Amino acid sequence: MKLYNGLIRFFRVVNRLYFVDVHAAGQERVPQHGPLIVAANHPGSILDSILLATHVPRPIHYLARSGLFRWPVAASLFRQLGAIPVYRAHESTDHATRNTEVFARVHDLLDTGGCVGIFPEGQNSPTGQVGPLRTGAARIALAAESRHGWQLGLRIAPVGITYENHDFLMSAVMLGFASQIKVDAYAAQYRTDPEAAIRRLTDDMQQALRRQTLHSEDRKLSKLAAELTALAAQRSHDERHPGNRQTAAECPREPFFKRWLWSWYQRSSGASRRALEERVFSRQRINRALTRAQGAEPAAVAALRKQVERYRDHMHQTQLRHALSTDPEQPLRERLPRLRMTAYAIAAAPLALFGAIHNIAPYIITHRIGRLFHDEAIRAFAWFGVGVVSFLATYTGIGIWMWRMTDFTALTTLAYIALLPPTGIVALGYRRALLLYRERILVRTFLWNRRDLLRLLEHEREVILERLNALMRRYPE
Repeated sequence: MKLYNGLIRFFRVVNRLYFVDVHAAGQERVPQHGPLIVAANHPGSILDSILLATHVPRPIHYLARSGLFRWPVAASLFRQLGAIPVYRAHESTDHATRNTEVFARVHDLLDTGGCVGIFPEGQNSPTGQVGPLRTGAARIALAAESRHGWQLGLRIAPVGITYENHDFLMSAVMLGFASQIKVDAYAAQYRTDPEAAIRRLTDDMQQALRRQTLHSEDRKLSKLAAELTALAAQRSHDERHPGNRQTAAECPREPFFKRWLWSWYQRSSGASRRALEERVFSRQRINRALTRAQGAEPAAVAALRKQVERYRDHMHQTQLRHALSTDPEQPLRERLPRLRMTAYAIAAAPLALFGAIHNIAPYIITHRIGRLFHDEAIRAFAWFGVGVVSFLATYTGIGIWMWRMTDFTALTTLAYIALLPPTGIVALGYRRALLLYRERILVRTFLWNRRDLLRLLEHEREVILERLNALMRRYPE
């Protein structure tokens, strides 16, 4: 597995460039030794395999569809990495015979304490959901344990993968490791009714994955949950920093802005990882409460959604007013965020320009090629693959040109090239920072003074969160 270990080191570096932040919650639940099946949802195609491989501290032998092995070079690479092809009916006329051999190989791996990776949905996850699981993972697990008289000690580690940004490129990602599932717990039922035991284990895996992700049966509810999560996070921020209170209108995208602007330098901080975990888990709880309330009190959920939309309009108004006005009576501590933003815009301009000049071509190539694919999962894979190739080719070309056409030493050339990835990320954050105030404008904004708008926002936010808390109390976990 030397090739596997080498690629894992490489992909850990790529992850830092490709994602704003990657956080693994509950990683200690993965057993270091013994037979193990890692079962995960599949929202990001091959990205999911890479993320799991870089965060599970043992080699994973993935079950992969046989279509990936059609090309000899790719097939050779996948096999050296330990991947095992699974044959589907539309891909092979003798799929049943071949899959019998596949299962035998998987059992041999588990018999020797190996780790097998499976995406039990059998395809890419629907947007914002964990799709129905196929029974193959449960069949493999129960059969393997049964072969050893239920003494093998096989465990299943469900892992929920959540991308905050559905475009994947520069997204923040959380891997939620659920508690292990002990396969021998299904022994009694498997002896009397194997199919019932298989369905039960499949259902348990599905529930574990849905609890670790932002699964929602209703996309509108999922969007509402995201907005409510942001409101709750802003109030929590205000409560923790009472001496420097800012309304959602004054700094509505602070977590987003910080993740993008300082991603190269602070993405691995403990605070950023805790914040990502808190956002995901909070949104999960709110999402489930709204789902239960939607079934029992649809009018209450509709009223809450309407109030959130009204708050959003007022927030846009107040944000614009705040950007365009200067209040001489405003305390200094309330003006400091704007002063810092102004200083940043001036000071970061040369660095952002440097990053944009050197990274604009590979970024455009990557983005446009990815947009040619309509399927999100395929688009993510295209962005990842094309991005790695185009950026590395660009940096290599710049390095060769500098080496041949300038008097720079090798060390100076390497230092120059090392600046290109972080300055490219700073350029992206700079562009987004300058667009923060391009919000919708409503004429009635100017009929209110700034203080009244801020008070209105704070009052509306509290009313919204009180209604949300009431719903969550009526429909607890």
